[in-house]
Amino acid sequence: MYFKKNIDSLIAAILGFIIIQVFTNYGGIGISPDSIAYISTARNLVAGNGFTEFSGSPLVAFPLFYPFFISIFMFVTQMDIIKFAPILNGFLFATLIYLSGIIIEQFKYKTNTFKRIMLLVMVFSPSLIEVYTMLWSETLFILLIIIFILVFRRYLHTHSIKSLIYAACISAIAFDTRFAGITLVGTGCLLIFFDKNLRWRRKAEYILIFGGISSLLVTINLTRNLIVRGLATGMRQKGITPLFKNVEYSGNVLSDWFSIQFKGPLFFEVFAFLVMLLFVVFFIRNFRHWKAFYCFENITVAFFIVYVLFIVVSSTISRYETINNRLLAPAFIPLLLISTSQLPKWRKQLPHRQLNWVFFAFTIGIATLLVGSYIGIIRENLSYMNETGIPGYGEDSWTKSKMVNYLQKHNEFFEKDSSVYSNHSQAVYFLTGHTVIALPERVYKNDVKDFKEDPISLLIWFNMDENTDLLNLREIHKFKKMRRVKSFSDGAIFELTNYPPAP
Repeated sequence: MYFKKNIDSLIAAILGFIIIQVFTNYGGIGISPDSIAYISTARNLVAGNGFTEFSGSPLVAFPLFYPFFISIFMFVTQMDIIKFAPILNGFLFATLIYLSGIIIEQFKYKTNTFKRIMLLVMVFSPSLIEVYTMLWSETLFILLIIIFILVFRRYLHTHSIKSLIYAACISAIAFDTRFAGITLVGTGCLLIFFDKNLRWRRKAEYILIFGGISSLLVTINLTRNLIVRGLATGMRQKGITPLFKNVEYSGNVLSDWFSIQFKGPLFFEVFAFLVMLLFVVFFIRNFRHWKAFYCFENITVAFFIVYVLFIVVSSTISRYETINNRLLAPAFIPLLLISTSQLPKWRKQLPHRQLNWVFFAFTIGIATLLVGSYIGIIRENLSYMNETGIPGYGEDSWTKSKMVNYLQKHNEFFEKDSSVYSNHSQAVYFLTGHTVIALPERVYKNDVKDFKEDPISLLIWFNMDENTDLLNLREIHKFKKMRRVKSFSDGAIFELTNYPPAP
């Protein structure tokens, strides 16, 4: 009976798996600089070198669980992660869709039509497809969020220590997969705090148990980081983006998910504020109506509030990449499900059958437009990716780079006694297998000082995807003599020497 209720979820999951294979068919899985940190650490783990990156330095900028996770598959299959990543990501995406279908099936108000529309929106979502076609830790993290919602709902219904510990274990793994996993700790503590079925003393005990277990893995992780590197999470810069600008960026992403065509900073800020206000109202309503507090919908509402607030505030305090789909993608399914969860109820409450069918036709029309918009975006993206590959280091502009092809055939550049630097050290590692030193970011004065004092070195400079935080050629030329060794249309190789001291 249980399986029969979720055959539609299984079909949607299979379709999701196929979509990831189609997108990665031409150039393989998408690779970004973060991906290189995960790949190299997983390779070093399998080789017995511990949690170290391609540079040989301990991994501290990212939590350890995701590279550990992919290293398990590498060890079992004896295959490099690059080869089977499309299959792994396809499986994670399929599992995400299937478990989301199980959650929808247990919503208080739902119909088969509503469930299947939601599944289709997830399957064809450009937001989720972007994540699951890349080798990113979000692929596992988003799945863990859905598992957490499933497990925590069982705890809310039983209030057993066993169920609480299970939920805390999922939260702990998520926290050590991405530091943003602290939002699951916050979600669990928030729900325990407002639980009317617990006395204050029991609430305090459960919060301590849940919070303690949830933080255990990341505490071990951060302690290890302090021991091996003296930094808990690596070097972090202070935020440079104002709060309201981050609210605007969030509103831009949220409106894109609904394919809303209105644009402009004010609209994005108002839209983000209204969405958050709506979810806060939902949470307050669920708290006042105690039966609604213990349902899947309320857990999802609580997570959305905590997660989005965390991303906006932390992006203001600490410098991240600009808030984009990748950062907010874990909130996509909660937003989708909660913003539509009342539709079956509203249709049922309509007094006349004719109005019922008008409302049904209207919602189907809106859903068709949304899915149609998603399919249009997917077709456009797929057309591009089938010609050049998924954007990143696996894209043709990188793999067919003339300078990269030259470096692949000339190992002597990496065998010199002098240091070799690059403004894309991750690309050099991924495409040639050689390790070079990353050009320093100008804000880190000690790194810049070490670079300046290096007497003889080589610089592999790519013209593509310039990182404006790094020293540029004009700045380097001020304190280094630059002799061009080889030039290409997409970059150059320089020999760097120090200027003679002034007489």
